[in-house]
Amino acid sequence: MNNDYRSPSFKRWLDKLQQESWQLELIISGFAIYALILAYEPLELLYETAKASQIEAWRVIWSVVQVMWGILIFNLVLHVILRGLWIGAVGLRYVSGDIDYKALNYSEKFTTYLKKNVGSFDKYIGQLEKYCSVLFAISFLLIFYMLALYIIMSLLAGIIILIATNFDIQHNISVGIALVSILLICCLLMLIVFIDFIGQGILKKNKYIAKIYFPIY
Repeated sequence: MNNDYRSPSFKRWLDKLQQESWQLELIISGFAIYALILAYEPLELLYETAKASQIEAWRVIWSVVQVMWGILIFNLVLHVILRGLWIGAVGLRYVSGDIDYKALNYSEKFTTYLKKNVGSFDKYIGQLEKYCSVLFAISFLLIFYMLALYIIMSLLAGIIILIATNFDIQHNISVGIALVSILLICCLLMLIVFIDFIGQGILKKNKYIAKIYFPIY
C-alpha cells in the first residue's frame, strides 16, 4: 500500500477502512467495557483509601478518575447497544429492502405522515451509523476533556495557594494585585477559547475578530 496521504490509493484505503471500522469499534468497546467492570472495585478501594488518609489531593484525583470511569462505561455501553441496533437494521434491510410505501397501500394521510416522520429506511441506517461512530469517538474525547479541565483547575488552585501561603497581601499589595491580575487574565483567555470551542470555531469565522483571537488561540 502507498503510504503517501496525497495518493488516490491511500484515500481509497481510508474510505474502505472507515466503512469497516464498526468491527474495530465493537471489539475495542467490548474489551474496554470488560476492563472497566474489572477496574470498578480497585478504583473504589483507592478512593476510600485516599479519603481515609485525609489527603485532599489524592481524594480529588481518584474522584476525577471515577467520574471518567462512569462517562466512559456509559458511553461505551450505549455505543454497543446502538451498534447492535444498527447491525439488526442492516440485516433487516438485506431481507426487506428499503420501505416501499406504495406496496404498503396505506391511505394518503398515513403515507404522507410516515414519509415525513419515518422517511427512507436507508436514511435511518445511515443516521444510526453516524451516531455510533460519533459516540465512539466522543467516548474517548470526553476523557481528555475531563483531564484537561482537571489540569486547568489544579493549576488555578495551585496559583491561589501560592498567593495565599507565600505572600502577605496586606504588606505586598502590588505583588498581590499582579498575581491576582495574572490569574484573572488566564481565566478570561481560557473562557474565550472555550467559547470558540463550544461555538464550533465561531471566533475564527469573522476576519476582524479572527485577527484579535489568533494570538490567544
